[in-house]
Amino acid sequence: MARFDRHPTFRLVLVLALAALLQADGSQVLFEAPHRIEALATALAAAAPQRRLTLCRELTKQFETIATMVAAELPAWLGAEAHRCRGEFALVLHAVPAAAAAADALPAKALRALQLLLRELPLKQAVALAAEWSGAPCNALYQQALALRDAGAEPAAD
Repeated sequence: MARFDRHPTFRLVLVLALAALLQADGSQVLFEAPHRIEALATALAAAAPQRRLTLCRELTKQFETIATMVAAELPAWLGAEAHRCRGEFALVLHAVPAAAAAADALPAKALRALQLLLRELPLKQAVALAAEWSGAPCNALYQQALALRDAGAEPAAD
């Protein structure tokens, strides 16, 4: 019997499906069979190496396994022990962190303006001026300003 997970068409469909899934910022749940888990792990490691995921194997059974890691570590984790590739799998691709999603959505000029304004103004005023000047959404700028403040990049008080 031919293994279709080694067929070039399967690999192309897998890559395209993962690309569509990874566009979403929210969590995604994938179900996979044991004969395809290694192909999925390799594709995830290549497509989104830093994306956090939780692998659940044999849920509700005696040898239940749950492991959380970044996608780049998954192929090595599966290969570390032969029994890890057996059973039914559910993978949870974790949501992209809100701060990272918001920062990615902001234009560079808005981020630069926010950083400059935060040096001299309270957070609320800096956000309002950066939003007015750049046209970027206030909520995204505010979240970025909070992240900068928490990282120690904002010396001005609120």
